[in-house]
Amino acid sequence: MYGIDLYEQPTQKYFYKKVSRLSPDLDEFFGETKIDGVINAAGSGNVPYSMSHPVLDFEANSLDTIRVLDVLRKHQPHCKYIHLSSAAVYGNPEKLPILEEERLRPLSPYGWHKLISEQLCAEYSVVYNLSVAIIRPFSVYGSGLKKQLFWDLKQKIKNTSIELHGTGREGRDFIYIQDMVYGIDLILQKAPMHGETYNLASGYQTTIAQAVEMFMECMGYDGSVSFNNVVRAGDPLNWQADISKIKALGFVSGYSLKQGLIETTAWFKSVN
Repeated sequence: MYGIDLYEQPTQKYFYKKVSRLSPDLDEFFGETKIDGVINAAGSGNVPYSMSHPVLDFEANSLDTIRVLDVLRKHQPHCKYIHLSSAAVYGNPEKLPILEEERLRPLSPYGWHKLISEQLCAEYSVVYNLSVAIIRPFSVYGSGLKKQLFWDLKQKIKNTSIELHGTGREGRDFIYIQDMVYGIDLILQKAPMHGETYNLASGYQTTIAQAVEMFMECMGYDGSVSFNNVVRAGDPLNWQADISKIKALGFVSGYSLKQGLIETTAWFKSVN
């Protein structure tokens, strides 16, 4: 197994190679190494950052995608390619649960650039016949993730009161990291890889207030949490995925939100 990144990752348990955007590193690696499958989880995943740095976000989420696709076209045309897009391409959907065929109306540069990356995948699937599948993960959480809602709460838990953005009534479809890995493996093994798209989620909506309450209970927090009623630009209101398509490949979620949070908080406590 190989890992490639723009940054040093010395603790990984697989062969790791650091590459540079402006060098022939990718061409050299894929020209010398036989690869059966590529899972592209690269890119920026920070919506507020994309609002203030749209050009940098475009480079990370769109330009880097076509760079990877093109080295596969040149050196590994029979390699399977799985692209991690984002549920951010949906924006605020007209109805729930959200089907993959839903009209795509992103709310942020991040969402737009993920949509562009999907279109690039479609281009290389149709024009160059690459074996491609696109995944739209919803709200991923779990051990190892040092950002987003639960990690942010963990950083604030030393305070006796915590204020969060939004109303608390916003809804998300949370998926634990182990379920996500399982879903990716299913797609790699069983999907036709004809440029199709899959929602990857639990299929259930939980309000932010409910998720926060559950997390704080797992952490043993007895302070107060409030919401400032200010929804950040680029943030959607309600998400719930229709996961019929990936379930047809055999996907069954192994973690409820409570089970996933118990494991997540155990990890948080271990890294204190």
